[in-house]
Amino acid sequence: MIMLTEFKKYIEKHNLIEKGDKILLALSGGVDSMVLAKLLLAVSRQLSANSQLFFAHCNFHLRGEDSNRDERFVTEFAKENGIELFVKHFDTEAYAKENSLSIEMAARELRYSWFEELKNIHNINKVALAHHGDDQIETFFINFLRGSGIKGLKGMKAQNGFYIRPLLWSNRNQIETYAKENGIQWVEDYTNNETIYLRNKIRHQIIPLFDELKDNARQSLNFSINCLSSENDLYRSLIDEKLSDIEFVKDDYRYIENRHFIQNENGKQLLFEWVRRFGFNYEQAESMIEAMRLGKSGVVFYPSSIDNRQQTTDNRLIASVQKDKIEIFKNNDKEENFQIFRFSDSQILKLSDSQILRFSDFVKDENFKLMRDPSLGAQFDIDKINFPLTIRHWKKGDKFKPLGMKGSKLLSDFFNDLGFTEYQKQNVRIMEDANGLILWVVGYRINDKVKISDSTKVIFQCTLK
Repeated sequence: MIMLTEFKKYIEKHNLIEKGDKILLALSGGVDSMVLAKLLLAVSRQLSANSQLFFAHCNFHLRGEDSNRDERFVTEFAKENGIELFVKHFDTEAYAKENSLSIEMAARELRYSWFEELKNIHNINKVALAHHGDDQIETFFINFLRGSGIKGLKGMKAQNGFYIRPLLWSNRNQIETYAKENGIQWVEDYTNNETIYLRNKIRHQIIPLFDELKDNARQSLNFSINCLSSENDLYRSLIDEKLSDIEFVKDDYRYIENRHFIQNENGKQLLFEWVRRFGFNYEQAESMIEAMRLGKSGVVFYPSSIDNRQQTTDNRLIASVQKDKIEIFKNNDKEENFQIFRFSDSQILKLSDSQILRFSDFVKDENFKLMRDPSLGAQFDIDKINFPLTIRHWKKGDKFKPLGMKGSKLLSDFFNDLGFTEYQKQNVRIMEDANGLILWVVGYRINDKVKISDSTKVIFQCTLK
């Protein structure tokens, strides 16, 4: 009964289970999940008649007949205890190959995705996992060997969102002893003894060495992991507070001034903590710092998970180092064209939530006043343009003759002359006519070829709001 008593204490301490909870237990058939099933059956019935327990079993089809044996075993157990069981079959090897994943990682993605699906369909509010203290230690060493900061070493929590781990306080020996003493049956997964897997090598070869070095070594290791978890929580809160003080955010655009990184002895780490949220890795953070120190401007980075050959999806991000700041914003490289045909008076075109164009035409007379502020709009000699017009994002190679200049200029050079940041470039649109003549860099400059002159009779006006 000691096991059940400690189990209840841990649940109460971390408030893992409450009356009325609908709990889904990931039931593999192994000793860990079978012991957890027995303990949850005991606890859930004590809590309330309104509490519900469900089982979920993943058949990954990785061990031939043994995989089907496990499914039959948990099916029978569920029937004996009157618990609804959900079973899902996966072609794990195909999924791993298709997504370039290890079998272990593929199985992990598949089962967690399915648990999420079950949660939403059946209004489940808790998913119970049978991880215990030895799993915690194994995960610690796996992340340690892969190269991880405090975030990767802090270990698993008793509760993470709707996932709960009620056995995290125990170890493998306690679980197996309890199963044997209480006649709990389980199935063995022979792959758990194969040391071709990193986790199994740590389990069977590394951790036993610590047992030889020190009594209660596993207890000490878990204590250290718990300390790291608490320290990580404190570290995260301080980092979040610092970043919120120095980060400028507007819609999908954000930036931090470079001085916060290059004038700080921990600037590289601070920068990494900021950019990692958006998919950038530590090596990229190092390159960003180097670009800042060298005074480079316009150096662009894409999230490390993205293939640099495919940069046109609208939900991808860009990090751009400028002379005085680093920007992060959504990539607007997607084709998004607006067509303007012959128009009715005061026709309106919404370019974005913050940018609206109003079109009109009128005869030039003695009361005409030239619009001189390009941020307010533009005016053209209507006889010099050919409809329909197109408004689009600019692209490399675009050129026009800026108002007042003798020759043509590449838009990229035009932007550089104005000191545009990468974010500003990303959000610039141009207007061109049916012949491909760029009439207007919207909000900035018209083409000298379509300017108002003494001979202009009718004016085409675009008002920008």
